[in-house]
Amino acid sequence: MARTCTSAITIAVVILATTIPVPRAARAYDAEVDAQTIGQAYQLRGLTGDPVLSRRRVTQTLQLGVYNLTDTSSTGAPQVAFRARMRIDADFGITREEYTLAGSNLSRWVPLLQPAPVELMYGYLEGKRFAGGWLSFRIGRQYLVDPLGWYAFDGAQVRVITPAYFAVEAYGGWEVRGGIPLTSNPQIGRFEMGGIMRGDRSDVPGGAYPSLQPQSLAPVYGASIETAGPTWIHGRLTYRRAYNTGASYVAGSGALLGTDRMGIYDSTRTAHERLGYGLHVNVVDLADLRGNLIYDLYGRRFGNVELGTDVHVHKRVTVSLDYSYWRPMFDADSIFNVFGFEPMDDFSSRLDVDVTDRFNVAGDAMVRRYRSDDPSTVDRPGVNQRVASSYAPGGGLRMRYRWPTARLMFRGSVLSGDQGRRLGGDLSYEQTLSSRYFLDGRVSLWNFSDRLRTDGSARTGLPDGGSRDATSVGYVVGAGYKLSHESNAMLQWEHDMNRLVGMRYRILAMLNVRVWL
Repeated sequence: MARTCTSAITIAVVILATTIPVPRAARAYDAEVDAQTIGQAYQLRGLTGDPVLSRRRVTQTLQLGVYNLTDTSSTGAPQVAFRARMRIDADFGITREEYTLAGSNLSRWVPLLQPAPVELMYGYLEGKRFAGGWLSFRIGRQYLVDPLGWYAFDGAQVRVITPAYFAVEAYGGWEVRGGIPLTSNPQIGRFEMGGIMRGDRSDVPGGAYPSLQPQSLAPVYGASIETAGPTWIHGRLTYRRAYNTGASYVAGSGALLGTDRMGIYDSTRTAHERLGYGLHVNVVDLADLRGNLIYDLYGRRFGNVELGTDVHVHKRVTVSLDYSYWRPMFDADSIFNVFGFEPMDDFSSRLDVDVTDRFNVAGDAMVRRYRSDDPSTVDRPGVNQRVASSYAPGGGLRMRYRWPTARLMFRGSVLSGDQGRRLGGDLSYEQTLSSRYFLDGRVSLWNFSDRLRTDGSARTGLPDGGSRDATSVGYVVGAGYKLSHESNAMLQWEHDMNRLVGMRYRILAMLNVRVWL
């Protein structure tokens, strides 16, 4: 743990030394540097006290922004900017046997694990107000947030805003997946469809880990149309299609190959194809209506449906009602597409009250329904389709009280049902001292019971050994110092314990630095 803290402090000193503003000649453009250093040391211990897992991590992110690259002296002139963010997530606690196949020790090797992955999170050139203010564009690695969710791709995006209060977008390129250049961290592909593990197989023996698919480019294109103008309504209709290329190992009942055999499928094919629509309407500041739909064109079914409203019955009182349906969607190459699922429906309500200017209380109640969904039994005469539902009621309570230099918060929730139970709460406190120093702390108590696991306590008297259950107790204490208006440093200690994992410890050191050049 000490080595990680020392590493974090060393990096912090280097960042501070290299980001001190230096007087320069006047220039038209503005530049921004935003750096964050996080050092962590944590251990998971078993019931006997022996270490199970020890990690010493240093995560460094660096964000750069250069604005006003064109002449902006005239009103409404075109603007060009460049933005980029990089991250390295090093772990000095990983042993060599975990990320290399030295000596062909497959028992210790973890696919896709790397000791110091480097990734370009985003980096693009952006232009606005071209063609008389109608046209904007982005070129490079970029994030896209729309009714289909978060997405990352390398390519170009063009947006045209029309005088008729709507805008049209089109984009194309390659989906960002783990294992391609500047994405050595496989988690950078977190926004791709799940169900497939891809990576570099150049050092993997031919017969080892057939589930690790060779990485290849994934072309993607999409388009959308959305409202642009009135602030009381916003709607967006969007379409996206991505392709898989290269070899893919497939097997099973012919669902993917068309025959009952194992083999390698090697041609361009659909990875996913989806259509989404999102809508938000404000009704004269009395209520907000929202909805979001995602339709899986490949699987020919809805994957997500969300409907909700916030009613402002008083300037201090808001009542919310929400419904959401979620069904997992996978990459078209994944064998999970032929398995059954348990879609979830959530019905929830929430009451948020500002009792005073300092005191806020919010409570919610919900019911979650799990439904079986086995496509192998659909449209098969004489087969009893597995259709069943189970319900999990729950709720929560949140309270917050604020002073001019402090804040006290409580968060509690409960979720129960025939599959298990989870209930508990956290109490946290934050305090600022002399406008420069700040303290924080948290205590938590949670209890859970997983009835799908029968390796837990026998105290229940059940013949199968009882459900897997435990009560977790933990606390966090921390302190920090405000270096400037936008820069700060913080150190935290965390200790959690329960009978299943024993004692867990973590030290967290964080440094945030932001300067304008």
